[in-house]
Amino acid sequence: MKSQTSSPRVAFAGGNVFAEPIFAELVEKFDNLTLISKEDKQKGRSSKSDKSAIKILAESQDIPIFEPKNKLELEKTISNIKPDLVVVASLGIIISENTLKIPKYGFLNVHFSLLPLHRGPSPVQSTILNGDKKTGITIQKVVPEIDAGDIVYKYEIDLRGDETTKTLGKTLADIAAYELPSVIHDCLNEEIKPEKQDSSRATFTKIIQKSDGKIDWSEQAEVIERKVRAYTPWPSAYTFWDGKMLKILEAEVLDNNSSQKVGTFHKIDSGSGSGMTKEVKYGIQAGKGILVINKLQLEGKKPLLVSDFLLGNSKIVGEILG
Repeated sequence: MKSQTSSPRVAFAGGNVFAEPIFAELVEKFDNLTLISKEDKQKGRSSKSDKSAIKILAESQDIPIFEPKNKLELEKTISNIKPDLVVVASLGIIISENTLKIPKYGFLNVHFSLLPLHRGPSPVQSTILNGDKKTGITIQKVVPEIDAGDIVYKYEIDLRGDETTKTLGKTLADIAAYELPSVIHDCLNEEIKPEKQDSSRATFTKIIQKSDGKIDWSEQAEVIERKVRAYTPWPSAYTFWDGKMLKILEAEVLDNNSSQKVGTFHKIDSGSGSGMTKEVKYGIQAGKGILVINKLQLEGKKPLLVSDFLLGNSKIVGEILG
């Protein structure tokens, strides 16, 4: 049964995988819902598009779908549908100041960090790369300056230190999906008291590029291990061996150093380091510490545990990667 807050016109603007559970919860809670999402990408070389799960859900519920390509088309869309409130989650389109003025209750943005930390397009990756001990979601008013709007709600969680962008993103999306309907209700009923951000504490993130995943073995093993997790599932942390890309999919850190040169793939002495078992392990010497490799994937091949990988690629042992 949908809540009484379903009568106002609510538009949801978003589309990536992390937006899916949020939209699904709004479908359950609100009538008169509209979806605004970017066009689906073409599937391979065919002319067919790979329709997102969020649009499949909208179609199944007869929810109107709009696909603006840029900020001008977005402004026209918002003007035409005249929503009372717009919820934004990973839309990927700049929202103009004129557009922000159209809905009576404005725009709410769901951001996956504890603002003002990690403003910008890659908060989940940056949280992991930075080695943060906690994170959460922030729901904020949208203003022309990126992620600088007044905060209407925060939810904080502790981190274990083994999260990937995929797993942490899902956790935060599920939290946002659960918490957002009541925040929308309070906003529509003018029961919220937004708090200004302390912009002096703001940190900023960037758009992740494929090149960001290339491993620099002169860095500390701890830093590289964070990149392995932050760049899962994309762009992956990778190096090169035998002329092919080699993705490091799962790894851990050994604080000890070996006698090997930086970047060398080698067998780890079972007696090295506290807590090491007699199980044979392999790692790569970093600038400081060893990155112990648990799972990897050679270009054109399927992901393998290191023990299985070595059955057909034993010559990698002793070689320098780069």
